[in-house]
Amino acid sequence: MRARLILLVALCACGNAFGWGPRGHEVTGAIADQLLNPTASLQVQAILGMPLRVASTWADCVKDVKRSSSGGFAYKPMAQYHAACVAFETPEGKARMVDYATRNWDSCPHPNGRGCQDQYHYTDVAIQHKAYKLGFTGTSDHDVVSAINAAIAVLQDQPAPAPFSIKDKQEALLMLAHLVGDLHQPLHVGAVYIDGQDHPINPDAAGHHFDATMETQGGNYIFDGKAKLHGEWDDVSTSVKPDHLTATMLKSAKAIPPTPGDVTTWAQVWATDTVVVSHAAFKGITYDGAQPHWTATFGDRQAYLSTKKQVQAAQLAKGGAHLAQLLNAIWP
Repeated sequence: MRARLILLVALCACGNAFGWGPRGHEVTGAIADQLLNPTASLQVQAILGMPLRVASTWADCVKDVKRSSSGGFAYKPMAQYHAACVAFETPEGKARMVDYATRNWDSCPHPNGRGCQDQYHYTDVAIQHKAYKLGFTGTSDHDVVSAINAAIAVLQDQPAPAPFSIKDKQEALLMLAHLVGDLHQPLHVGAVYIDGQDHPINPDAAGHHFDATMETQGGNYIFDGKAKLHGEWDDVSTSVKPDHLTATMLKSAKAIPPTPGDVTTWAQVWATDTVVVSHAAFKGITYDGAQPHWTATFGDRQAYLSTKKQVQAAQLAKGGAHLAQLLNAIWP
């Protein structure tokens, strides 16, 4: 019989999904800090006043802005991730987070109860695909690819397209420092859709149709015991330290080839790559249950965990390299 995967680290089973978790985002930011050209490095410092490593967690900290029953907004930090948000908790910093969340809360067609800005962190492309394409089930004009392109526009002195409200370059750079990392977390891009017989299906294929009961929310509805599959992929080993990057990880990042084409096409290119990578995150899994609680069963737990570790390391290096490439192209 197949052995059920037992998580090594128990993570919160709450609604928010923190791509990579704070440590992973800080690693991608730290890698990018190392790979910036002199001009881009000066621009980052002038605009942010902090390294990308620190700025990389801002967009998740914004998720702690809550809307009250009376309609007002307030920042209420979650204790689990509070340490990663301290840098933004000055009076001005809190005001910026509240302002950003307020402006973007109801901007998309279908707010999810936590605000539209939460939806800027992911897209959900069925793993049967080998590419990201706007129009596929799970994509939208306010998904992570669209959000990155909106932030790029602002850094290039253009207005952010609807539905985004990005008031200045600091806000745009804070978004990019985080969202480029999200784009490389496999379960922030690839998704499995499960029919009533517990079979993964492609909702975009002929003869199929999208049914909301098939949606696993990027693995947030797939559980190993009490923990989410998405949370397992968010979690990065404590041996990976953003303030002490290994020579191996930096070497891997430096070996990432330049992305061809105009920067406005890069997010889609990177999303396509992550869709393909995400196939490994769902390989060998069978499912039992129904929304919102499928149970994951694995044929070979050790092989899966080994693959996860390798994929995470490669994607962290790739995310840091791509963030640096993007900013170096904007500020050559």
